[in-house]
Amino acid sequence: MTVDTKPDEFNTLAAEYALRLLEGNELVAANLRYQNEPDFAQAVRMWEVRFSGLADTIEETPPSPATKQALFQRLFPEAQPAALWDKIAFWKWISLASILLTAGLAFFALNPPQVSDGPLYTAEIVSDAGDFRVVAVVDKSTDEVFLTRTSGAAPEGRILQVWAHGPDEPAFPVGLWPEGDSIRLVLPDLIAAVDGTLTLGVSEEPPGGSTTGSPTGRVFGTVDIPDVVAYP
Repeated sequence: MTVDTKPDEFNTLAAEYALRLLEGNELVAANLRYQNEPDFAQAVRMWEVRFSGLADTIEETPPSPATKQALFQRLFPEAQPAALWDKIAFWKWISLASILLTAGLAFFALNPPQVSDGPLYTAEIVSDAGDFRVVAVVDKSTDEVFLTRTSGAAPEGRILQVWAHGPDEPAFPVGLWPEGDSIRLVLPDLIAAVDGTLTLGVSEEPPGGSTTGSPTGRVFGTVDIPDVVAYP
C-alpha cells in the first residue's frame, strides 16, 4: 500500500512523519512507505537530522499549573497521586517535547522542503567504544554532507575534523567541525566525484585541524556508504 504524491508532497510528507504529525490512515500509509520504500525512509531520516538540533538554543519554559491540570484531566480522568506531578524529570520531558514540536513547526513553515533531484544517502558513524555517534546525510544534488552529533564530543582544547575517501584511497579532509551539534559541509570535488563506496570518518584534532593532511588524533569511527553515484 502506498500513497501517490508529487515530488513536493513527498518531502512534505517525510517532514510531517519525522515530526510525528500524522494520524489515522495517513500514519498507517506513511509507516508502510517508511518500511518498504528506501527513498522515503532516507528522506525521513534527513528531516530528523535537520530537526534534531532545533531545541538546543531554546530556553526551557515549565508549563503553567493550569496546563498541568488540563493535561492531567485529559490523560488521567481518574484521580492519581499528586506526587506524580512533582517528578521534575517528567515535566522537563513534557516541556522539551512541546518546545521541539513548536520549533519544528516554525522551522518547517519558514523553510519549506526543497525537492532534491539527486539521491540521498544516510549513515551513522559510531566509535568502537560506543562513546561517540554521528548521523550523516549525503545530498548528491548539492554535493553536501549534513552531520549531527548525537553522542560524545572532542576533548577540551580540541576540535572535530571530517574526512572522506573513495575505494582504496587515503583519507581526504572535508572540513572542520569546531563547535555545535550539527554542521553542513560542501564535499570537495575529489570526494564529490566518488563512484562506488564512499567512506566518511571523524577525528579529533588540534585547533585549526590536522597539519599533515591526514588524521593525527583519535579517529572516532568511520562508515562505508555503498553504491554512491557521482551526480552531474
